[in-house]
Amino acid sequence: VETAGVHATELFTNWAMDYVDGRKREKQPFFLYLAYNAPHVPLQPPTEWEQKVLQRENNISPTRAKLVALIEHLDHNIGRLIARLEQNGQLDNTLIVFLSDNGGDPKAEANNGPFRGNKGDMYEGGIHVPCTFYWRGRLTPARYDSTVMMADLFPTLCDFASAPAGHTVDGISVWPLIQGH
Repeated sequence: VETAGVHATELFTNWAMDYVDGRKREKQPFFLYLAYNAPHVPLQPPTEWEQKVLQRENNISPTRAKLVALIEHLDHNIGRLIARLEQNGQLDNTLIVFLSDNGGDPKAEANNGPFRGNKGDMYEGGIHVPCTFYWRGRLTPARYDSTVMMADLFPTLCDFASAPAGHTVDGISVWPLIQGH
């Protein structure tokens, strides 16, 4: 795979698409952990994505434009992967979990909404992050304001896969909550 001149977000997406392509005829379930490094400092979005933001947004600072461009570029590439799952006939049998590890970075001019604090803080702006579970046709769209911790992810995925952890773990399964029970 040629990697020179390819943005990391595109490269990671290409690798993930190759992975799901290699499993499209297999009956065995697969697990793909795709950890993008965008948006993150140093802010280095593809030039064309940054230019789109600068042309569209009046009075945006150069730093904020780079952050927005990285987020939009990431969103586009997640869309590419989901389209590939659809094309392969895998989407209806795929649970997609999307989450962040921390709040926004003030050096990148991130906006943590109404929450005090930022990345690196123990205030809500540093630790309150989105987490989305998507499974087309199997999960009803809903929004929950329940408190869930990163430690809950492993027991939740074990519960989803009917695969007991086999040992004591921190966290609890929130799979019943996600299913609307």
